[in-house]
Amino acid sequence: MDGKLLFLGKSAIKSLDISVAEIIEAIEKGFTDISTGKAELPHKPTIHPRPNCFLRALPGYLKGMDLAGIKWVSAYPTNRQKGLPLVSGLILLNDPQTGFPLTLMDGNWITAWRTAAVSAVAAKHLAVKEADTLAICGAGIQGKTHLAALYTVLPNLRQVKLFDPDSETLKIFIRQQAAVYPDLDIVGVPTAQDAFQGATVVVTAAPMMAKPLGIIQQREIEPGMLLLPLDLDSYFTASAFKACRNFFVDDIDQFLWLKDQGRFSHIQKITGDYSQLVSGQIKGRQNNNDCIMAISVGIAMGDLVTAGLIYNRAQNRDVGVWLDL
Repeated sequence: MDGKLLFLGKSAIKSLDISVAEIIEAIEKGFTDISTGKAELPHKPTIHPRPNCFLRALPGYLKGMDLAGIKWVSAYPTNRQKGLPLVSGLILLNDPQTGFPLTLMDGNWITAWRTAAVSAVAAKHLAVKEADTLAICGAGIQGKTHLAALYTVLPNLRQVKLFDPDSETLKIFIRQQAAVYPDLDIVGVPTAQDAFQGATVVVTAAPMMAKPLGIIQQREIEPGMLLLPLDLDSYFTASAFKACRNFFVDDIDQFLWLKDQGRFSHIQKITGDYSQLVSGQIKGRQNNNDCIMAISVGIAMGDLVTAGLIYNRAQNRDVGVWLDL
């Protein structure tokens, strides 16, 4: 609509009933675009208004899907003390033909689910086929969405081990998720080290601190593990990184940009990225013994394809509020 902008808040987005399987499929198509050079994903300008907090822009254009837009997102670990979400953001899609804005929508829901869907894509290619035990360190939003996404792609999943430093948060999470997944044995453990024991896939979702936490050491890393750190290099010590045979990332260029800023100093070589895995340019897991780390630094592609999915369905169902520009 000329001179109009469609606004979609969180409740409107939820009403569209978009499944995690749909998001995973859309993100796989996005990685295919990247593998054929049909994507512009520039580095993410970032500001730090407070210690260990940031505001970041993720612009991008996907030629194959003709999607252009930007996410403006913040991460404030101190928000937990105020009873506020750690992450907040907005996503804007533009008309690639004219440049005019098409839609503005809540970025929290998209960030939560696209991040988990990206991890699920990695797990499809890099987890052992018999993966039956998932460990999640962090019983927050990312813990919830990753359980849903990994449940979708790990057919042999039977047990989930959860750790969170807040025991009450952990209890609530277990109670809620046990009702959603009655076929899973969902248990809480007292330490992150206990969560790692016997796990075949591990998600770490701690706040991204300026100084890494260094919680997990080499002795906690077991053969055949797939490690999915959402917190960059915060959770692992240098020895833990050395225990990993292969390192995959969602985007090599974005990873190297972060490495130039001092992150991931213990990683010397990247095996490949997710676009190469999805397109078949490189092979994923080669055996059941190697420990693999798959690092999602976060790229605009996931936000754009998920926002595009939402925008199209919202128009078809006449959902959202039209605003005058």
